[in-house]
Parts: sequence; C-alpha cells; structure tokens
Amino acid sequence: MKRILSLLLILVLCLGLAACAGTSAPPDAPQRPVPTDTTLHKIGVIVYNTGDEEVIGFREYLQCYIEDNFPMVEFLYSDSIQNEEEELSFIQSACNQGVEGFMSFLSRDLRAEVALCEQNRAYYLLASGTVSDEDFDAVADNPWFLGMFGPGQPFEFQAGADMARYFLREQTGSRWFILSGGASLGNEMHYQRTMGILDTLATAYGVNFPQSRQELAQTAEPLTLELDKLTVTICPGYISREADLTAAMEAYAAGTYDVVLSVLPPADMVSVIGKTPLGVVDSYNTRNLQLSTDGVLQFVVGKYSSMVGPSFALMLNALTGHAGEFRDRGRAIQVTQGFWNSEGPQDYLEKYALSTSAAMSAYNFDDLSKVICIYNPHADLNALVALAEACSYRAVQARRSANA
Repeated sequence: MKRILSLLLILVLCLGLAACAGTSAPPDAPQRPVPTDTTLHKIGVIVYNTGDEEVIGFREYLQCYIEDNFPMVEFLYSDSIQNEEEELSFIQSACNQGVEGFMSFLSRDLRAEVALCEQNRAYYLLASGTVSDEDFDAVADNPWFLGMFGPGQPFEFQAGADMARYFLREQTGSRWFILSGGASLGNEMHYQRTMGILDTLATAYGVNFPQSRQELAQTAEPLTLELDKLTVTICPGYISREADLTAAMEAYAAGTYDVVLSVLPPADMVSVIGKTPLGVVDSYNTRNLQLSTDGVLQFVVGKYSSMVGPSFALMLNALTGHAGEFRDRGRAIQVTQGFWNSEGPQDYLEKYALSTSAAMSAYNFDDLSKVICIYNPHADLNALVALAEACSYRAVQARRSANA
C-alpha cells in the first residue's frame, strides 16, 4: 500500500510541477469569453508566513493559474507579516506602487487596515479567514471593505470538534497534547478550533475542567490538566517561530501522549512528535501528503489552494467598477466556505490531486468568468456566493464531471 501511495505521490507532484508551465486550452476547446476591460490591475496579497504550505498553495494558484488565465491582473506579495506595523507598512508601500486592492490572509487590526485602504482608495478583502463578529461589523459599512470568505466561527469550531471525534472513535488513548496556536493572541480561527477540541473532550469523557474552556483555550503558557479520565496539555504559540517551537518541544517532552491535535501547521514539531498519531487543521499540501503517506498524519481538516478563486472574482469585480453590485444591502459580504476532511492516506491523496491539478482545478477559468462582470454582464452577487459556497469535495467533483 505504501509503495502504491509513493508512486501516486510522484505522479501528483509531476502534475503539480506542470501547473505553472502553461494553461492554454486545447484546439477544440470552446472559445473563451473576451473581457471588456483589459487594463492591468494590481492586487496586493497579505500573508503571515511566506514559507507556510497553505500560503505557498494559494500563491501558486494566484500567480500561476489566475495570472495566466486573467492577464489583466498582477499580484504583489508581502513578506511574512509579523505584526500590525508591518502590515500597515506593506499596505502603504503597495498603494504607492499602484496596488488597487488587497486580498488578505490575516488581520491584526481590521479597522486600522481598512481605514488605511480607504485613505488610499484601495479595496480590502479577507480572502480566506475568520474574524470576530464585532471586528467584522465595525467595518462592514465601509465601501472599501469588500467582505470576508472563510469557514466562519461555526465551521472553525467544528473543525476542532471533528478532529477530536475522529481520535475518540479510534480509541487512540486518553492523553492529549493540543497545539493551540494563536488562540491566546486574538487569532479567532485558532481560538474556535481549540474550543471545539476542548468541548468535545469534556463531553466525551464527562468531565468538568477546573477553569472555563474559554480561559483554557486562551492560555498564554503551556498548561497541563490531569483529571481522572484524561490528561490534556494545551500549548500556545506560533510554532513557526523559534521561541514558540522551543517551548512546545519542551512541553511535549515533559509528558507522554497518545495523540497530538494541532490547530495550525505542525512545522518542525513533527520531528518531536515522531510516530504519535497526529491530527491537524491545515491545508491540502505536499508536506501533509508525505506525512499522511508515512502514517504519521492520520486526520486532516483543511482548505485547498483554488478555494480563493471566488474571492479573487469579487476583487476583480470591484477593481473594474462593480463593487456596489456585490454588496449585501450596502454592507460587505460574508461568504461561508467549509473545510475538506480526510481520514487516512488514500482519501487525502484523492482530494489533494483534485485540489492541485491545473487541468481539474476546483475553481477554474470557466467557473470564475461566469461571476466576473467583464466576462459576463449578467454576473451578480447571488451567483458569486453560490459558486463560492459550492466548495465541498462532492460539489467540486460534480462541477468537474459536468464540464468533462
């Protein structure tokens, strides 16, 4: 089985390498619609870590597939953004270089970011993420804020809960190590995922934690709870950073665990975790494919690279003069896009192949051009939202089968 998966891995990687080699249509393909606006539009992309596999996947899709198929756009990427000052500095620098709108994959201070964009008459869009209702509502009426695409709080919570339930069903053990990421630092996505894990464990074991689950999810220091029926260690921090990684390694080495649940990419913690069963909320990427094939990564909840296609479509509509037509009663839109789940290497491989294939992209040119006004004058908000929400594995399979 492992040999077969390894051969398939090689094949998938070869297909991935071909993704940037060109995406021209075959001679007998239907003629593509011609855009009514061919002006070059610059879009800034704000990312938290240029080395993160999810970020790399989004970048390959945007710069390889989208730029090749939509030649009127050009993306300008930020470096790894570590704090609010760096994000605001990039926004201003990019505006000075002619950027007209920003697709952001993080938010340190949404009000400040949108305010700076408004000063520069540039649009701001959370392309894939989750913020609190309070933060969203604070800027929803600003016409320069286009909206947010992402799982939202319920799906983020469910991601953590689904991951915990899988290992409970597998009866992996009662000693749990949780990497809670930025939950203590205001990262709403990591907070909701951690809450989902803790809520599921408390219910499954019938225990009451000595502190509220909210307090536990937001702990700023490693914390271990030893109860009658289970042991839980919660370890916070962005483990892509050396100091947080060191703290996580030390916390893990101090105990013995049956399962590790991570609400963010496990990074170099993998070398310390070893063969301990691992579940992550991350993305469908090459590193996780290898970990899954090796039997280390047993459960994945993740996004996939072309999921950001509809958010790009919204941005391009705004940049070509149609921003007002894509608002919800004058307010920025909130579009829910859930995760894919995989149990085991075979399921992961199948979904990874669909998520990375240039020929079978989950959101391809034909999909997106139908909801972009310069290609389709009848494009509207309802169609865009419907396309974005049709992001499940089954929905993508049905769309690709219909177009085959």
